[in-house]
Amino acid sequence: MASPHPILQAFIPVVRGLALALGPDYEIVLHDVATPEHSILAMENPHVTGRSEGTPLRDYALYLLQTADRREEHFVSNYLTRSSDGKRIRSNTIYIRDCSKKIIGFLCINYDMTKGEILQSMVEQLITIGDTTSYSEFEREGEPGESNNRSEEILERNLQMIRKYVGKPLHLSKKQEKLQAMRHLEEEGFFLLKGAVEAFAQETGNSVFTIYRYLREIRGERS
Repeated sequence: MASPHPILQAFIPVVRGLALALGPDYEIVLHDVATPEHSILAMENPHVTGRSEGTPLRDYALYLLQTADRREEHFVSNYLTRSSDGKRIRSNTIYIRDCSKKIIGFLCINYDMTKGEILQSMVEQLITIGDTTSYSEFEREGEPGESNNRSEEILERNLQMIRKYVGKPLHLSKKQEKLQAMRHLEEEGFFLLKGAVEAFAQETGNSVFTIYRYLREIRGERS
């Protein structure tokens, strides 16, 4: 296998330095785009996403590689991704170019939002006064012909209410907590929404098949 570009080699100590400066909730990744099938050249704090050196470029990174040169961009910042176990990750990608301005690598900074989400939930509970929100107020499926954006908005609003109810990110919840959250959602028709099962699966870090199994279990309780 060919040696990485000298410019990329110079970034390897930067990866370690950023990780030490930012802390363990930040995954720092250096990609060599010349070898997309095993692009990760160096990384720190791999527990954030569960990847390792030699892992291939993700689909979104391949998309960036194809479009960034045309757009003459230097970075893309603060976009949401997810780890394989459902954690919400705030990601930043910096493009590394050679002397001819061709992209040769990515320097990625990925922040695990879990602790921030827990803190946000705690703060909201501490400062909320007279909150009369109840689970009878869950949004139901809209009228025929409503846009996909509206459906996605309803999904997200219901998931936000469930996060508040559980009191922590759903991917950190135990099975019984997830089942209880699903019971609330099921009673209010959430799982009748298009994409609801997929959205809940992504939120909890479970597979779609697992969520369907949980749904069968819940619906069996009522029969």
